[in-house]
Amino acid sequence: MAERASAKLLISALAVAALVVAAVIVARVGDDDGESTPASDVPSSSVSGPAGTGPDVAGGTDPEQPDGPGPIDDSDGGVVESGPLVATPRPSGVRFRDGSDADTLRTVANGSLIVTTADGRHRSTSVVDTEFADGGARLTFATDHPGGRHTVVVLRPAGDGSISMSVRPSGPGVERVAVDFAAQPDERFFGLGQRATAVDHRRRRVENQVHDGPYRAEQMEIVKGLIPEPGFSSRKDATYFPVPWVLSSRGYGVLVDNDHTSWFDLATPERPGRWTVGVDAPRLDLRLFAGPKPADALERMSAAIGRQPDPSAPFVLGPWWQPAGDEVDELAAIARADVPVSLAQTYTHYLPCADHRGQRADERARTKRMHDAGMAVTTYINPMVCTDFSGVYERGETEGGFTAAPDGGPYRYRYSTADQFDVAQFDFSSAEGRQLFHDVLDLTIADGYDGWMEDFGEYTPTDAVSGDGTLGPVMHNRYVEQYHAAANDYAEAAPRPLARYNRSGWTGAIAESPIVWGGDPTATWGFDGLTSAVYSGLGMGLSGVGVWGSDIGGFFLWFEDELTPELLNRWIQFGALSGVMRLQSGGISLSSVPRAQVLDPDVLPVWRRYSKLRTQLYPYLAGAQETYRATGMPLMRHHVLSHPDDAEAVGRHDQYMFGADLLVAPVIRPGARRRKVYLPAGEWVDLWRSTRYVERDGSLALGDVTVRRGASTVTVDAPADEIPIHVRSGAVVPLLPADVDTLADYGAGSDVVRLADRDDRRVLLAFPGPKWSGPLGPGERLEARSEDDRWTLDVRSKTARTYELHASLAGLGDSDMNRFEPCSLTADGEPVPFTHDATTRVVRADVALPGDGTITIEACQ
Repeated sequence: MAERASAKLLISALAVAALVVAAVIVARVGDDDGESTPASDVPSSSVSGPAGTGPDVAGGTDPEQPDGPGPIDDSDGGVVESGPLVATPRPSGVRFRDGSDADTLRTVANGSLIVTTADGRHRSTSVVDTEFADGGARLTFATDHPGGRHTVVVLRPAGDGSISMSVRPSGPGVERVAVDFAAQPDERFFGLGQRATAVDHRRRRVENQVHDGPYRAEQMEIVKGLIPEPGFSSRKDATYFPVPWVLSSRGYGVLVDNDHTSWFDLATPERPGRWTVGVDAPRLDLRLFAGPKPADALERMSAAIGRQPDPSAPFVLGPWWQPAGDEVDELAAIARADVPVSLAQTYTHYLPCADHRGQRADERARTKRMHDAGMAVTTYINPMVCTDFSGVYERGETEGGFTAAPDGGPYRYRYSTADQFDVAQFDFSSAEGRQLFHDVLDLTIADGYDGWMEDFGEYTPTDAVSGDGTLGPVMHNRYVEQYHAAANDYAEAAPRPLARYNRSGWTGAIAESPIVWGGDPTATWGFDGLTSAVYSGLGMGLSGVGVWGSDIGGFFLWFEDELTPELLNRWIQFGALSGVMRLQSGGISLSSVPRAQVLDPDVLPVWRRYSKLRTQLYPYLAGAQETYRATGMPLMRHHVLSHPDDAEAVGRHDQYMFGADLLVAPVIRPGARRRKVYLPAGEWVDLWRSTRYVERDGSLALGDVTVRRGASTVTVDAPADEIPIHVRSGAVVPLLPADVDTLADYGAGSDVVRLADRDDRRVLLAFPGPKWSGPLGPGERLEARSEDDRWTLDVRSKTARTYELHASLAGLGDSDMNRFEPCSLTADGEPVPFTHDATTRVVRADVALPGDGTITIEACQ
């Protein structure tokens, strides 16, 4: 948005001229030395077992030769166990297994440990000593270093189903440490946080460092002169939110615990039989997580590092809107069009440059106006402070509240927007920095805001010094964790729920970030556009982030870019079926074509339709969010999580499960009106072929259902206003009534219909079939089962409600000759009036339950 600061962007004649000489920058992994505190002595580790092993008797010295397959023979050594995960030291490396005799993961046979020093790269040769104690093991490897250096590997239990592996070379001057593991021919590699390039990273080298990006080649020459150097990368895999984590399709996961820059080489074409993890530091610290399925490994990892906090309030899961013009006029247009909106985004920059100064009365009038319309409202902050933010800058300078330069003063760098400013950044490792930051946040709360965009965080210089003594190469990535933790601490003590959404992150930031947005994409279909948004959302879900959304419509429009109504409509559809439906109405544009807007006549009907759908889906979304908090299963679920044994499904990266029961296939090609969808095993109901969108109120009218058999690829219609959605047969989808305008609590006493006003009503869209269970909402469950002569739905809720049931009986009965014909519908055994359409086979009834209860439809005998 034009008012949102981004270091991607200085728009000026100089920037335009720079594009003329733009060149494609060759991507490479940086060679900056990493620094860390010296490796400590190995604490008493681990289990009981023999005290040593002899030289490698397997023979062979080829570092490319993988260790052979086959069952593990533990007779020659002890093991390290953590729940189902077992590590077995071998003469030349380590093998891991997960509840069976088959290898889960193993280092390659020879040369699996690689250490880089000033005099070159050196590999391990064999284990020369093994010690077991207190459940862990310490392995000493000889190496081919001419000076006789060795490398120690320490294995220790790290929580149920997790083992830590620390690689600690001897001697000074260690620059990089890496480990080679064997890769299987059919193995796929997921995770790695938000990546615009791919979901499955096999055959790729991926770097883990917090950056402001990615950018397309034609943008590079402009932006590299505007972004502070530590935040810029020319790599296509650059990202605001890397997570140094690989999730294998074989059911294990590996997390890098170093905060230095790290990387993965994942079965690249040059070395397809192995994958490598390395770090620019004097030691490498890993944690390995057991499955046996990828979802199990993700559950263990996300529990270990912490999952996102609960969204602050229901309004987070509703439609978000950003004004593109006059707010008063647009609010009136939204009301006339009957578009439900739960949150309004505004962008007065309280930080870095105090844009609220002299405007406090206007800010309070704005928040009141939005609240009266039934919307929560957010503003804007980032971790920088302009030197002319009087009072705050001076205080940070004198109290030591800013990240320091080598000379001890505040580290200042250039912050680029439509203008340029000198800024310092808060030092969140110091109590003074956190308190100063919190004092500025107090202003936003006093002005009535319900949260903020928590922007930036990617620019910590590598020669900076923090109050806790952490050096820049480590703090560069760690900074975003401390930034978002300081904001989260503030929000947890705030007087009302706050919606905070950030783009930057690192491993530990997940537990401090209730909402993640994908940063500043380009308004285009392909790389850094809509396709990349789909990839990014899936990658984040595979990395422990459950609530994620993109800029609907994109942020940047470069010279040849155009945000057409078609592209905006397709992005709206995807956004409605991602973790956050967050509209982007402004941005940075060098295009001569104005961007389409949601209130345009050729976009408004689609925006209304999917805002209606999003709002009605709140019980389903809230239940999926609760599942994420309990298990780490994200709202957007790649099929490797939902259908890990279906190779065809696992290979699809442009479709996903949205929650447990909706299969979504975004349309990411211009002009497409049909698309192929792979349906996993089972039966699936085509939502749009089985319901009718009721324009009058935005509801869904259930009709004659279209059921498709799974384990097959089908080609489905995808008209311009529809995103293909399939519902799992047997599922019951809980919905709000279609007249709900907002999920916020604001707007009471007006004609705004709030979630709270309809808490006593739910709509149940039911597709009876196989046994099923799922959420009704937070803390509430539904369970359905079918028998020859009845369908039963158990409701588990503490709230008395009336349920508007719409149930298709097409999945009951074994043929047209033996159709399920309903004769009665009861609630806890008491008869309830119902209607039955013999043509569509849809039963409809209003069923009142005092809380828990059972709804039964019985067939005629």
